[in-house]
Formats: sequence, C-alpha cells, structure tokens
Amino acid sequence: MPWWFPPWRDNWFVNVSGGVSAFVGSPLGCGDIFDRTRPALSVSAGKWFTPAIGARIAFQGLQFKDARLETRDFQHLHADMMWNVLSGTAHAKKDFRWDLIPYVGLGILHNDGLGRHPFAVSYGVQGRYRLAGRLHLTAELGCTATFKDFDGLGAGNKWGDRMLSLTAGFSYTIGKKGWKRVVDASPYIERNERLTGYAHSLRSENDQLRQKNGMNARIIAEFEKILKLEGLLDKYADRLSSLRNERDGKDFSNGYPKNDYSGLNSLRARLRNARADKEKHEGDTIFTHGGDTVYTTYGKASVYNDGSDGSLHRNDSIASPLLVDGRYIGPPIYFFFVLNTDRLTDNSQLVNLDGIARIARKHGLRIQITGAADRATGNDAINNGLSQRRAAYMAGQLRRRGVDADMMETVSAGGIDDYEPTEANRNACVRLMVPAASTTD
Repeated sequence: MPWWFPPWRDNWFVNVSGGVSAFVGSPLGCGDIFDRTRPALSVSAGKWFTPAIGARIAFQGLQFKDARLETRDFQHLHADMMWNVLSGTAHAKKDFRWDLIPYVGLGILHNDGLGRHPFAVSYGVQGRYRLAGRLHLTAELGCTATFKDFDGLGAGNKWGDRMLSLTAGFSYTIGKKGWKRVVDASPYIERNERLTGYAHSLRSENDQLRQKNGMNARIIAEFEKILKLEGLLDKYADRLSSLRNERDGKDFSNGYPKNDYSGLNSLRARLRNARADKEKHEGDTIFTHGGDTVYTTYGKASVYNDGSDGSLHRNDSIASPLLVDGRYIGPPIYFFFVLNTDRLTDNSQLVNLDGIARIARKHGLRIQITGAADRATGNDAINNGLSQRRAAYMAGQLRRRGVDADMMETVSAGGIDDYEPTEANRNACVRLMVPAASTTD
C-alpha cells in the first residue's frame, strides 16, 4: 500500500548517543581490538519521509588509537540514507514497537593530529525500540571506511582504514508524527470506467429514442393535417392528444392543462355551420344561449345575449360569427418551458401556434400572451423577469407567423402555483381576444 509524503515539518527526529569506537587500519599495527577502543559520541538529526525511508546528518567524534596505539582526536561528519525494514510489520500491528534500520552514507573523516580529512563512506545498522509516543531507545553498530593514510601509515590512494563504532542513546520525534494512507483509487477508476461506458450506451439509446420520437411527431402532425382537410379533427382530437401524451411520456391526470384544441375545433365547426345557414337565410338572424356562450349574427347589425341579465346588446362591427367566452375566444393554449429558461420543453409545441396565427389574421383578432414561472423555484425578481421573457418568446414566434405586434399584448404573471405537478406552472398562456369594438354596447 503506498503512503503519502508528509509535510516537511512532520516526522523530524534528533538522536544523541554515546559508546565506543575502535580504529582498524592498514597496516594493522600492534594490539587487539580492545587495545584500540576509545569513547565516542554521536549526534544526528534527520527526517522520515515515509514509514520506510528517511535521511539524517550525523556528527561523530572524540578519540581513537592509531596503528602505533597513539591516541588522537577525530571528527566524522556524514549524511546517510536510512531504510526501516520493519515498517510494513509496524503498520500491520499498531502496537509494534521495534524498528531495524540499515543505513549508508558519505562524509568527511578528520584527523586533528595529522590534519588529514579524507573522503569516507559510512554504513551500518540501527535498532530502535519505542518507549513512548515520541521517544525511542536506539542502539547502533557502524563502520566508516576511508583511505589507508588516515593515520599517517599506508598508501593514500587505496582503501583500507576503518573506524568501527558501537553506540546507544535516545531518539526524539519533532513535529507531527504518524502517517496517512493514500486512498487506493483503482476501484474508483474501474467504477468510473464502467459508469462512463454505461453512460455512452444510454446516450446511444437516447439518440435512437429521440429519432423515433421525432418520427412519431412528424407522423402525428401529418395525421392532424389529413383530419383537418377531411373535417374530422373534432372527432379525433382526443385521440391525437392521447397519442402526443403517450409519445412524450406525460400524464395529465392531476390537472395538467391540455392543449387539445377542443374549443378551437368547436369554433371551427360552428363557423362552418354558420356559413351554411347564412346561404339559406337573408337579413339578420339572432342566436342566444344561456351562460356565457354567445353567438353573433349575420348581416350589418349583430345582436347577442351576454347570458348575465338576459338583455340584448347591439354591435355593428362584427360581420362574421365568433364564439365568445367573456373577453376571450376559445380555451387557453398553454406552452411549457424548461426550468429557469425561455426554452420550450418540446419544440413540437410550436405547431399549436399555426392555427392561432391563422385565425387571428383572418378575423383580425387580438392575442393575449401571459408568461408565468414556478413559484416553488426562484424569488419574485427572478420569476417576474423569467415570465416576461417567456411571453416575449411566444410573441416573437407569432410575429414570425405573420401576426402584427400591434395585435398582441404580453402579460407577466410572475411566479404561480396554480397547477400540479409544479412543472405545469412554467408556462406561457396564449388566448384569442374579442376585438375591442365588439365588447361595446
């Protein structure tokens, strides 16, 4: 398992130890190793970069006996690389206290008496035992190798003199201690690759479904044109609406407004019937009906009943029969938008504008466009601006279909919560309006 490199201020240590050193030169000279033993002192400071790898700078010195068994002062400054061979065991067991640390390094060995300071190689092994969280007991066996003339005897271009040392002491950790494991990213990478492949397959499937949906939309539009030409649109309007809902995967059972053209189709049927009756009758004909539904007359003078008090009103401005519901003609036509945009959820909704624009141009009707936003999302300022943009978008689409800007009015409803599901509140409502002259007495 890999490990993170800790920050530079963490896992530093200092080590102070004392012991003995013995010089073994070439030529060896008289006396055994015990005759050559002298006290030694070692001080070092270093850092563990990982639980297994560290480095230190060490100073070692005091005295040694040369081949003539003369006592001389020496100093040894060296830098070592360290490897804790038991680091894996230590981290496998949280209570493991032992460390075994081989090391190797380079430095300078200085002989005060002769003024020599040759290059030297140091190597050895250190053992550590953790007494407390930061405190270790250490014991070290080391060797320093240099050229044969370090003690003044021997060739200066050959290796042969060695300084052996055996010390014991204490090591103390400075800064934060401990390690954090690097998270193994392999499972996440594999899972991401699987998810990426799955997303690509879904994208391909969605593209196929989108193409199929577009083809179905074109087929439904062609069917609608045929039904209009045959005069059967009223009879099959509900089925066309069901086909659109099934195609779009929508469920309007919870009060979602429907654009089924039932009012507009009824108006067309009444217009056709009225034209047929006009050919059979001359002069003025009066049609009245209870409630808010009113039929206008033929000829120069038009009389209608508003259904409220039974009184008759005369209007000379309307020369063609229209179905009137208060200020409006026919039902409201809703267009639905993507969250927080003035982009339609489905551009096929724009087909609805063709009939509205044609009727408005033919009869000189005004059009009211009311933009709305979902009150459940956004604040008043956002919803007011969004509803205005949605109304303006629909007005622009109607202008492209030949409706004069002077014949349209846009209204901002702001945030509303009139419909369930809440997505239905993200709409623009388009309504045909009675000409202003036809509403006067």
